[in-house]
Amino acid sequence: MNKRVIAFLSILSLFLSTPLIPANAVAKAGAKCTKAGSTEVVKGKSYTCIKSGKKLIWNKGVKVAAAMPQAPTSFDDLVQNYEGIAYAAWSKSVTGIKASTKTAAPFKALTGPNTKLAYKTPAYAFDLISRLYSDYETPTKMSVLSFNYQDRDWATEQMKIEVPNTPSIFINENACATKATCWGGGVFGGNIGNNYLLVLTTEVLDTNHLSGTLEAHEFTHVVQKNTGELGLVAPSWYTEGQAQFAQNASIYYQSFDSYLSSRRESSGELFRDPQFTSKFIEEFFVLTETDAWNKKYDRWRRYDLGAMLVEILTAISGPNSTMEIYKLTSGGVKFEDAFERVYKISFAKALPIMSKAIALELGRN
Repeated sequence: MNKRVIAFLSILSLFLSTPLIPANAVAKAGAKCTKAGSTEVVKGKSYTCIKSGKKLIWNKGVKVAAAMPQAPTSFDDLVQNYEGIAYAAWSKSVTGIKASTKTAAPFKALTGPNTKLAYKTPAYAFDLISRLYSDYETPTKMSVLSFNYQDRDWATEQMKIEVPNTPSIFINENACATKATCWGGGVFGGNIGNNYLLVLTTEVLDTNHLSGTLEAHEFTHVVQKNTGELGLVAPSWYTEGQAQFAQNASIYYQSFDSYLSSRRESSGELFRDPQFTSKFIEEFFVLTETDAWNKKYDRWRRYDLGAMLVEILTAISGPNSTMEIYKLTSGGVKFEDAFERVYKISFAKALPIMSKAIALELGRN
């Protein structure tokens, strides 16, 4: 073997045995660097080489703001810009909340004798929803009935007094049938201007009951009902979906990361289960909910899938646009006609586009 080949093999051996160290591997606070003023970005932080005494070291670094994905501007670019849906919807909600000084009217608090409020400042949640949907009036008369499992019989009697024409079996048979299932809330009475009763359970102390999202959710129903007649206005997936979107967008308006976290927590099954494809989603969003439809789909799809559809509408046209549906339909306009008036596209044409975008958000097609 000649000397030139031996030399080449020796160099090659040395190269292969030497680990390749990326230039920014040492870019961490306090580590040595070689050129003052040079910068390296490592794991979302930008480090600068500075002189400290006689040494050159990397400074503590500053967090680099992540570039937000392109927001959709219409149904034409919705699928293309699906990654920007969540931020666009949250951002437009934040803008609406910060631009408004509107507050909800004072309410009568009815709290069970053995009940402690899980969320101490319900008025704050009500105010946030009022500001989120600032173009729409909130009621001037409302009672808030809060109770735990021990006080459910007391709550039943209060409900009979507050809304005598509403079946009070809701508390014992639905909202608080057992201690373990004493969860959630509901809205009764009202219908544009009359007294509303907002019912809140306090037995199960999960995130929804401690953060204010439950109060925000139910008060969204109050605003919906004060704007139009629920049940005759929109499919249940729209009514519940809007309330679920609003609870996260309002309570977590100060942090997009917190909004995303709560959004994922309340819609976790959608992200985990591969059955939720664009085909499944498109078939779910019907305008007439038959008995067969009710038996086919889990009731929670009204909330999580519905919220993702309302999130899209908010991303494109802002939060007030989604409440305008109730105003139009309360005047006798059908839901699909109201949808087309607000969003300038028929629901039938928009549905496959929205279904595809939601599926992509879930990591599917």
